[in-house]
Amino acid sequence: MNNLFFDLDGTIINSEKGIMKSLKYMYNHTLGYVPHDDATLHTFIGPTIGASLEKYDHVAPDDPYINQSINAFREYYQVEGWEEYEVFDGIYDMMESLKHADKEIFIATSKPEIFAKKIIDQLNMKEYVRHVFGAAEDESIRSLKEDVISYGIEKTSVDLDTKNLVMVGDRSSDIVGAHKNNLKAIGVTYGFGDYDELKAANSEWIVNNPQEIAKLAMEN
Repeated sequence: MNNLFFDLDGTIINSEKGIMKSLKYMYNHTLGYVPHDDATLHTFIGPTIGASLEKYDHVAPDDPYINQSINAFREYYQVEGWEEYEVFDGIYDMMESLKHADKEIFIATSKPEIFAKKIIDQLNMKEYVRHVFGAAEDESIRSLKEDVISYGIEKTSVDLDTKNLVMVGDRSSDIVGAHKNNLKAIGVTYGFGDYDELKAANSEWIVNNPQEIAKLAMEN
């Protein structure tokens, strides 16, 4: 594991507060009320907004309501929501361990790339992170994790050997996206997914804290 692609929300940062506020703003703006409880809204964290609307609101992929919702979500998120997050305990120590072991760290997130880069900059993680790859700003392309990973592999200037590249994430979409790019995956249980979700997605490894990720990278 010389190269590691990390998901952002639920793997590096706990972004629940900002995303939940943005989702409630979105629904209040488009519908005038919030049709889901917090437990359901919590499952929106990780996948794209469009995918969640298709799943829970039964909206067709080409329905204009999806773009209206994304725009409403961003009205709050781009001003306040993107800054309402916390870094998971142990992340900086993990990155330091990986850096000293000459491992390359990348971010591969379904979050729009513009916001992902702002967060990495704000957290002073640029000394650890080689590149940040994310979705297009309007989610029109690279909205699926498999597409973000493929884009990252293609775009990076690093000479990647995919046999030594692994995806790290907290949701089944991270695991599925890795497998569709012929990569192995490390699932993390401290984020927004859980063991059962990651196991069902056939994650090769499942860990409970960031330092276990560094340990795996050293041993494999």
